[in-house]
Amino acid sequence: MKTTKLVLGILMIVLSPLILIQGIAMGFINSVESNGQASDSGAVLMALAYIVSGIVYLATRKSNGLGGDIANAVILGLIGLMSITTTTKDSGDLVIWIWLGFIIGFGLLIWHILINRNVNKSQSTSNNNNNVQNYSQGMTRSQMRSRKK
Repeated sequence: MKTTKLVLGILMIVLSPLILIQGIAMGFINSVESNGQASDSGAVLMALAYIVSGIVYLATRKSNGLGGDIANAVILGLIGLMSITTTTKDSGDLVIWIWLGFIIGFGLLIWHILINRNVNKSQSTSNNNNNVQNYSQGMTRSQMRSRKK
């Protein structure tokens, strides 16, 4: 999980300038054509979401908690929903970045929840086994003490 967050954090930080440049180019084309489309603002928002999420993934890569994953899912989900409302037929690359953000944000959150659930199950099973072993050993010791008397 640590390596995945590190790689995704770096990848998202590297991709954010590319998304920003594409958004600026779309804005320039929209202003030259005077078509009134606003897909460039969605791309700029998505670039901001990518850089913030990348920083959060790098900052929380060693954490076992869900806080960073929840924050990134919310950031990428909300900004993705805002950005998808501004997309047009001409902004197909923005749709790809939005869906990639959804997959990364919610995919990592779900993956982290499943890993935590499996770890908790295995810990509770091992704790129960240890309790049973301790109890059975305690009984035999008390039985041995009563036999000695």
